Amino acid sequence: MKIGEQLKKQRELNHWSQQKLADQLHISRQSISKWEQGTALPSFANVVAISDLFNITLDELIRGDEELMRDLKENQTFTPVEKIVWLSIGIAIIVFAVLFSFKADFNQITPWLQGIGILFLIALFFSLDWQKINQALSKKAIVLAIVAGVLLLIPYLNDTIISFFKGLSDGYHAGWF
Repeated sequence: MKIGEQLKKQRELNHWSQQKLADQLHISRQSISKWEQGTALPSFANVVAISDLFNITLDELIRGDEELMRDLKENQTFTPVEKIVWLSIGIAIIVFAVLFSFKADFNQITPWLQGIGILFLIALFFSLDWQKINQALSKKAIVLAIVAGVLLLIPYLNDTIISFFKGLSDGYHAGWF
């Protein structure tokens, strides 16, 4: 059975409209229609999401659809998140090597790099579609994000608080108070 036929069967068994399925997958209703008509094929990520939504195995969902199997094998590409991670690591290693070869003083440039990095991170946060992200986050992802945030913020809090009290102490000793 072709994936489009299987998709339509599962959708109708669950009494879902094409629009409801599209909303669950964060795609257009037209995409669902094209899949069911066999004029387009879903991505691997969508095949996995459909499998999860209808609580069926991938094998049940795609068995017999040789065209989809061939397409999935040919189109194995990096996801945007994988591209971000691998490109960031690669570029960071190259920039580090260049700075190291020029004997850069990392004690001086680290605060600048971190500050600019935070500005770009803030810009990224403002550019994200938070509604879709909130719907897609699992409890495990939320816990991991909280732990990562805490671990990243502690050094900044330490530096800020130490600097604040050092400034107060220096001001006190200089007779400002």
